[in-house]
Amino acid sequence: MGSLGYSLEETDYIEDNWGKISVAGIAKKLNRPVGGLINKVARMELGSFLESGEYISINQLFIGIGRRTGYADTLTHWIKKGFPVKNKRVLNNSFKVIHLNDFWKWATEYRMHIDFNKFKKNALGEEPFWVKEQRKADVLFSKYKFTKWTKEQDNHLRGLLKLYKYNYKELSLTIFRTEGAIRRRMVELKINERPLREDAHGVWSPEQIKIVIDLYHKGYRSEVIKDYIDKSGHAIDGKIERLIKSGFITKWK
Repeated sequence: MGSLGYSLEETDYIEDNWGKISVAGIAKKLNRPVGGLINKVARMELGSFLESGEYISINQLFIGIGRRTGYADTLTHWIKKGFPVKNKRVLNNSFKVIHLNDFWKWATEYRMHIDFNKFKKNALGEEPFWVKEQRKADVLFSKYKFTKWTKEQDNHLRGLLKLYKYNYKELSLTIFRTEGAIRRRMVELKINERPLREDAHGVWSPEQIKIVIDLYHKGYRSEVIKDYIDKSGHAIDGKIERLIKSGFITKWK
């Protein structure tokens, strides 16, 4: 039986079309007031309209990818990169929403602007094939700290440099800071000691180049690729730039 005046047929219709047809459209079809329909939906626990169908709110998107707060700057940056956000009206309110198919199409090309580290598997439904490898790459990259350097960390860096036994790659893997961050911090602290030169003589084997190309195509950053070959992140960055200029790989957007 239907409840509060709603027949079983009406209840089934609401359940089948919630999120597919607008609130006003369902109310018109059933000849019911919009307010009463929303109350009925709440009792049926169908979720909000924006939680239904293939559109989700921007807030829900960022919750899905593990970003619950502080994403305004990220959204602004993404929009400059062509992020396909849209405005959707529900009654008298307007929400920023995105179609899931549009999101994944954009994300395929702009994946390097998304951190999949906290993006739980299938949080936004079925995922494209490439997401599995990209998530692995971002989880590996997450070991590096991007917080403000502390006095203890500065002293640790100074101490390691004074030993004259580490190159940039080894320092990076020891203190979990990117090589670029270490270079910048050395300049900021006016440290005179320098890491050992990379012992690779600039020679790249075909196998190393193959690994770089393969991992780069999968969304791995140079700081992670260096875990797979005997090269520094800085050296890998240089090789990637040359491979892009030569047309062997396409630079991520």
